[in-house]
Amino acid sequence: MQPTQRRRPGILGGSVLIAIGVPLLLQAIGTPNASAYLFLALGLAFGLAWFLGTRQYVYLVPGASLITFGLGLVIPSWFNLSNELAAPIFLGALAIGFFIVFVVEPDRPAPLVPAILLALFALLTLYGRADIMPAWFQPMFVPLLFIALGVYLLVERRTN
Repeated sequence: MQPTQRRRPGILGGSVLIAIGVPLLLQAIGTPNASAYLFLALGLAFGLAWFLGTRQYVYLVPGASLITFGLGLVIPSWFNLSNELAAPIFLGALAIGFFIVFVVEPDRPAPLVPAILLALFALLTLYGRADIMPAWFQPMFVPLLFIALGVYLLVERRTN
């Protein structure tokens, strides 16, 4: 009989502290766009807590969301892409993150809603049709999606 592999609870606290320290260190040594790495590092902390811990959905969602949020911010600077591509890459990265959450947890389809909305808006933005959404609402779009998903995580019924 094989011993069961013990999951490591409590990993989030240490991971978050490291995730905060690394971007601050990057900023101190003069790394361009260092503050954007905070989102990526926090996402990795949640992802690590999900992967090494108890595989809680409430770690998976912020992990994937923050990793792809951070990647969406840093990818344009990594490849010196034009400003016109920054918004579609950012929105597309977030869409991929929410889609990954659905792929990992297919019985919870809620992340498909922001994935589809973000992918659609990324494509519209890529083809110069971002004006389909009122200009005053555009800066609120992603924050409101994050807030809605956070509320969902707070009120969803736990299946386990």
